[in-house]
Amino acid sequence: MLAPIIFDRATMGFALSVHIVLAVIGITLPVIIAVCEYLAARRDDNDYKVMARRLSVMLVILFAAGTASGVLVAVNLLFLWPAFMSLAGSVAILPVYIEVFAFFGEAIFLAMYFYGRGGFSNKYAPAAVMAVAGFFGILSAMLITMLNAFMNTPAGFDIPQYLSTGVLSGINPLAVFNTPSTWIEVAHVVATSYFAGAFIFVAYFAYRLLKTDKDVLKRYFRKGLKISLAIAFVATIASLYTGILSIATLSTLQPEKYAAIELDLVPQSHAPEYIGGIITNNTVVGAIPIPNLQSILDTGSPSGSVPGLSQFPQSTWPTTYVHLMFDAMVGVGFLIGIFLALLLLVRVVLRKDVLKSRLMLLLMIVSGILSVFLLEDGWIMSELARQPWIIYNVMTVVQAGNPSSSIVPLSIGIVVFYIVIIPLTLLVIKKIGKNVALEDELK
Repeated sequence: MLAPIIFDRATMGFALSVHIVLAVIGITLPVIIAVCEYLAARRDDNDYKVMARRLSVMLVILFAAGTASGVLVAVNLLFLWPAFMSLAGSVAILPVYIEVFAFFGEAIFLAMYFYGRGGFSNKYAPAAVMAVAGFFGILSAMLITMLNAFMNTPAGFDIPQYLSTGVLSGINPLAVFNTPSTWIEVAHVVATSYFAGAFIFVAYFAYRLLKTDKDVLKRYFRKGLKISLAIAFVATIASLYTGILSIATLSTLQPEKYAAIELDLVPQSHAPEYIGGIITNNTVVGAIPIPNLQSILDTGSPSGSVPGLSQFPQSTWPTTYVHLMFDAMVGVGFLIGIFLALLLLVRVVLRKDVLKSRLMLLLMIVSGILSVFLLEDGWIMSELARQPWIIYNVMTVVQAGNPSSSIVPLSIGIVVFYIVIIPLTLLVIKKIGKNVALEDELK
């Protein structure tokens, strides 16, 4: 029989993998809707009015599903990781409390937008209200990320005292807002959330544009695609920049994590960047080295030194398969970046309409799918690379987990819930969208 800790980890991983997709859609949709409302007011354009109205219905439904999902994630934390919650509840719970108020703020402004949209005296008010709702949405993500940053670089209590006696002392609940990794992690989460969310809608609008042959619908989907692509361009640049900063801080803040991701068995200068490979019998096997590149990227100098796994007890090494996940993330991100550069080249230099190219639209759909892969691969890699620690150098996953077999039915029930609720949510969105024909609204 599988150990309860396996169910703890599998359930949490599954719940978060679903919730994170709902979250990035919920973060990005208010931005798209706010832009639509602004353009509708500025240009008196009915296409944008219809798009804002339809997307707002989608947002409300996904907000409800995301709320239920978020509650389940909270239940997971309480029941599956009691020791972790005991420590975090005493030291690092303040962002979670504030996140509840951010959630209320988002709900209130969504209600103001949804029910008061026709009664605003200022034509730009709907855009402003939705922008505020979007601010509270991204604020929620930032606050939850602060708890994750605490797990990576714990602060706010006397760690040596806790490790030696198990007693929490010297507690500073405000320290969670400014741990060594907090702000770079928050910045990267914000950027990648908009990146993945924007590309999901790039894929959606590109697919709908490919499927229609009516001029009025083509005009509508082209406008949605342009907005989504603009957000995707900005978010891609921000994701690249914050990603480089994030990996650069790991060598000092979480050297074991860095060494596993980069496949560094021993500390070294003139370190190569490895493409592919694994560690077997304390030997790097199957890797393609690019001389000096890792030292240059991490320290700015070919002679710069990087940490290695041999500096740490082998019992605390993360699985080195995270290196392959890192390679996949960098490789897929590079492909998407090349595609965006190609779009820019064709549009700006060659002055051709990329939205009329079937090939480009198909590549946009592929990019949307790959963006979700990047999102999932990135966070799973980051979490696996911290293990066996749930709180780095303080508490292991095994110490934090619920050892009781009674959690097994709960774990199964949570998985079943997601399997049922996600298709139903999509079905409801599709059903409501068909109540009034889009072409009729646009006319």
